[in-house]
Amino acid sequence: MARLILMFNKQVVKEYPLSKESITIGRNEDNTIRVDNLAVSGYHARIDLAGNDYVLTDLQSTNGTFVNDKRVVSHKLSHGDNVLIGKHLLLFVGTGKEAQLRPEEKKVDMDKTMMLDTAKQKELLAKQKGVAQAGMGAQKIGVVTFIEGMDIEDIELKKKLIKIGKAETSEIRLPGLFMPATAATISRRPSGYVITNMGIKLKVNGEIVKDNVTLKEFDTIEIGKTKFQFYYKKPGE
Repeated sequence: MARLILMFNKQVVKEYPLSKESITIGRNEDNTIRVDNLAVSGYHARIDLAGNDYVLTDLQSTNGTFVNDKRVVSHKLSHGDNVLIGKHLLLFVGTGKEAQLRPEEKKVDMDKTMMLDTAKQKELLAKQKGVAQAGMGAQKIGVVTFIEGMDIEDIELKKKLIKIGKAETSEIRLPGLFMPATAATISRRPSGYVITNMGIKLKVNGEIVKDNVTLKEFDTIEIGKTKFQFYYKKPGE
């Protein structure tokens, strides 16, 4: 079973098995992983099980969520990823082939697991300066309208994380014999919407997306034989 190892000042605090489909990380007591530190937001981030993968989503936190020194909005976790939440670090330990490392490789991974100091965190945040401000005022609701493959009404993207795939729990359910339970996700952020590939052929405006990309109005998305378009609508329209 995949798990998270919570660390502070290079010392292990606690291990958390990812036994639920969704967990939250934050300062409030009702989080699955509570991090009692003023640098951590009340509800800082969430991790969702999507098929066989785990997706980390920042919940509009004040100080941001970083994976391997890079600020992320939505990120598919890989074995050995270092997730920085405030002044604490979470090491993601996966399962399957990617976790079958030789002893010497495991040692190297753990040696690379180090706590970022306050100055380093400020430096990382500085690199991202302007991202949140750029999205201020972007209060419109994203909508997808289907062009090919399905004949259903438009779907409003109101949730912070929208799953796309064959699973019954998906907000956007797609047909197809080889369609995975979760083919992609769309994260709603103050700066806009980000679509993340979960391991299938995903195209935006005809270009293959291997990781994630921020959606622009009237972008065309292709997954399998289904094609739909993204656009914005104002609240109340």
